[in-house]
Amino acid sequence: MTERDAWKVARELRDAILRLDLRPGRSLDEAALAESLSVSRTPVREAIIQLIADGLVVREGRTAKVAPLDFDDLPKLYDALLVASRVVHRLAASHRTDEDLVEISKQRELFKEAVASGDGVGRSETNFAFHMAIAQAGKNRHFASFYEQTLIGSIRIARACFASIDTRDQADIAAHLAETTRQHDLIVDAIAARDADCADEYAVLHHDLTKQRIKRILFSGSPVLGDNLTLSDEWSFP
Repeated sequence: MTERDAWKVARELRDAILRLDLRPGRSLDEAALAESLSVSRTPVREAIIQLIADGLVVREGRTAKVAPLDFDDLPKLYDALLVASRVVHRLAASHRTDEDLVEISKQRELFKEAVASGDGVGRSETNFAFHMAIAQAGKNRHFASFYEQTLIGSIRIARACFASIDTRDQADIAAHLAETTRQHDLIVDAIAARDADCADEYAVLHHDLTKQRIKRILFSGSPVLGDNLTLSDEWSFP
């Protein structure tokens, strides 16, 4: 086994978890996964250890399972995401190189292509890559890691919510994606101009866009939530 084998397996499992192909609470059978991925059990075992560290997998006794989605923890998750987002956007504006800007712009354009093609999975993956390119441009691996963890948590929640809503309301979806794209452009412009204050402002704006959309779904009677959801007053609509 090479480190790359474990990394590739971890990436495939991670993507499957974020796509909800591996549902929350599902047991991970090392032997079955090794067979399906055409590798030995060792890289699968190493990948699971990495995914546990990332918060995507939990261990119950000797069994590894996809981490459950804790909707009751949602306000704390989004508070953490806001702090992390503001920091990495400020850092990116202050420390980005020309090469960083090229990568950020590249991921922005890939997101636009995914939006135009109607590829929901592609939108999610390119959106994640766009924001992580910003985090890497900040040149602080500690904040980048913190941001990645909170971003992944919010993506899992979003994918679960969006998978449960009626996708026939194309006008609402199109409006949300158009505003997301517009805000991506503002963020890139601020980072390109090395304007940390504007990058911070747009990070807050972008966070609020996602948060408000999730709140609308949470209180729309979505079946993904169950009957025991309890959120703080801040997350309640009047």
